[in-house]
Amino acid sequence: MFRIVIVGGGFCGAACALHLLRDHPGLAADLTIVEPREILGAGLAYSTPAREHRTNVAAARMSVFPEAPLHFDAWARAQGVPEIDPASEMPDGRLYPSRAVFGRYVQAMLRAATAANPAVTVRHLRQTASAVVPEGVGFLVSAGDGEPAMADAIVLAVSHTAPDLPAPLRATTRVVANPWDIAALGGLPQEARVLIVGTGLTACDVMATLLARCHRGPITALSRHGLLPRPRTLLPVEAEGDFATSAEHTALGLLRRIRRAVAVAQEAGRPWENIVDALRQQASIAWGTLDWAERRRMLRHLRVFWDVHRFQSAPQIDETIRAARAAGRLTVRAASIVSAEDGLSGTEVRIRPRGAGDLETLYVDKLINCTGPGHRSVVGTHPVLRGLAEAGGLQADPADLGILVDGQGRVVRQNGAAWKNLFVAGPLARGTFGELMGLPQVNLQPRAVAAELASLARAQCAPAA
Repeated sequence: MFRIVIVGGGFCGAACALHLLRDHPGLAADLTIVEPREILGAGLAYSTPAREHRTNVAAARMSVFPEAPLHFDAWARAQGVPEIDPASEMPDGRLYPSRAVFGRYVQAMLRAATAANPAVTVRHLRQTASAVVPEGVGFLVSAGDGEPAMADAIVLAVSHTAPDLPAPLRATTRVVANPWDIAALGGLPQEARVLIVGTGLTACDVMATLLARCHRGPITALSRHGLLPRPRTLLPVEAEGDFATSAEHTALGLLRRIRRAVAVAQEAGRPWENIVDALRQQASIAWGTLDWAERRRMLRHLRVFWDVHRFQSAPQIDETIRAARAAGRLTVRAASIVSAEDGLSGTEVRIRPRGAGDLETLYVDKLINCTGPGHRSVVGTHPVLRGLAEAGGLQADPADLGILVDGQGRVVRQNGAAWKNLFVAGPLARGTFGELMGLPQVNLQPRAVAAELASLARAQCAPAA
């Protein structure tokens, strides 16, 4: 029996297992998913208990089955989501449910696929993987206090990592280092002066949580550019633009091409979201044509602008934030933090507003780190990845987005050779693929990895000639 171990049972690990079961009926395999959470498929993003943490994409565009794009929307409505949570449905009928609903959906689909494919034995090991060690042509996987298990193939579907703590924040004890710590947010005094470091989707979640709990103290959110995610358009969105034919070889060339396409669309009265949708679909080609130096240049200069246009805010969260800003409860600043020093009456934070030479001083009671997942440090901090890296079995990609993989998602060793049976599914492979943070790309790449696993399983189980 071909033995597969998936390290991580969040969305990407569950999606890989789901597609392995659905797309390859009759395949004989022993599949173990190592995930400490009770629910497979939820992971960090979709296990949040906060109702105000909503999908930032309408349910009609979040199916795990690309051939049935309305599948999740229909499932959520059948579960009575609009009745249970009336705020999830917009006036135009679009459904933006709480993210936990999507986690339950993925779990339900995985359970159904498991029941429909008895040739694959599926086991959920509720432990945290501590090591993956090459052994012969396979691997030994350690988790918890049990004996290491043998695997013929491994999928690293490691979760989003907690944000790296910016250097100026390391001097204060009044920082919430992990913005997904709901208990820490819930324990804030309602009158506390709060500084949110970062203004992306995670920061918007934190703002929504504080405002939903009627936080009365002043809230300030800052980032270098002070840009919030763009709100969802009410116009229909249809991919428009060709970025794959004669793809650009420089970040500047790609930027100019995008701007031309946006100008053409807007002149015709069509939304710029059309261009972003096309670029999202063609990202693997547009990104893959750039060399690593140009990829790093693009990340350094353009990533913030891509993020706020690509990862737009759920309408409910956008409305909440706009209302709070209008009422003076929330301030958004473009600035960088120079220092943070604790005092008896709070933390003194010195900031440099964007474009200004002089520093300003803020006095706050709590800082919340929302600077984004720590992909840059994940290879050195995650025990499984660190162990493989120390043995020469993997390396960080040159753009510091995660793990270096080839075009099939196979991990590239430090000697430059790719493993045939060690894969990455999900965001940690985006140094190679370019767009693995949002649906549907974060669904399609694990599906491709599942196809590679099925091919390996068939080859091993085929009778000798």
